[in-house]
Amino acid sequence: MPFTVRQFTSSGLDITEISQQGHSSKIHILPASGALWHGWIIGSGTEELNLINHYKDGKDLSDDLSNSYKSAKLSPFACRIPEGKYSFQGKDYEFARKFKDGSAIHGLLFDQPFKQKEAVQKDQYASVSFYHAYRKNDPGFPFDYDCTITYTLHEGHQVTIETNIQNTGSETMPLVDGWHPYFSTGNKVDECYLMFAADQIVEFDKKLIPTGKLLPYNTFLKERKVENVELDNSFVLARKSVRPKCTFTDQAKKIKLQVYPSESYPIIQLYIPPDRKSIAIESLSGAPDAFNNGIGLILLKPQEEKVFSVTYEATIG
Repeated sequence: MPFTVRQFTSSGLDITEISQQGHSSKIHILPASGALWHGWIIGSGTEELNLINHYKDGKDLSDDLSNSYKSAKLSPFACRIPEGKYSFQGKDYEFARKFKDGSAIHGLLFDQPFKQKEAVQKDQYASVSFYHAYRKNDPGFPFDYDCTITYTLHEGHQVTIETNIQNTGSETMPLVDGWHPYFSTGNKVDECYLMFAADQIVEFDKKLIPTGKLLPYNTFLKERKVENVELDNSFVLARKSVRPKCTFTDQAKKIKLQVYPSESYPIIQLYIPPDRKSIAIESLSGAPDAFNNGIGLILLKPQEEKVFSVTYEATIG
């Protein structure tokens, strides 16, 4: 069946929707708020289910985005930089925009407006690209770059998100890219099953900042019930050809989510919030505080481009 793209407003949110006609399969994007992934709606029995733990309305988005960062685009860095400070090529920098704990967190684009660049509608898929030009907006990151995000909905409840970063300035810039989606089936995650192909964990200190050490880890190499496990950690994905790299399964509802990050995202961050109603499965190109510890840090030269890609697939029944 053909795919379509449309724009509409609902509950104070301007939404771009990609859908497959004749099937309950669609995704929602909020271009005005970092082109974040707002919805992944699939058919589940006689009902529709949004697999994204999304914002209820415009007020909820305004109140909570800079607190939870649900579904946010993480660029040009991911997670925390303590005190918002780092050194790069002999110079010291400090971000003006900081979280309430004094750290810089989750980048600079998570709430910035993106413009639609292109839309493609085919019988087998549809895609929409969104664009934002960052121009030295924060003194802590005095570089210029363009960010283009392309969402593609394929047949079979499959979503690919591709990010293209181009350094448009005259100096080499540090870069980490990532995504921060929270997934939910409607049940507590304790009753669900998790697997991710990681053989190393990034050691954190008490402030969730990496110590620089990588430790062996194999707890979820095989699928196991989440139960009361606490997660707020970064893991290095195994380089072996294990596909998918992560699965999250609700056996009661017969829903399985599979995550296929490309090699551009070698790190996975998992977080279960206190209410335990969802799980953040974050694809990252580098570790938290990579601007300081260098784990996965990319040095993007002037006019150079870097592409990051991750595919998600949902199966029912």
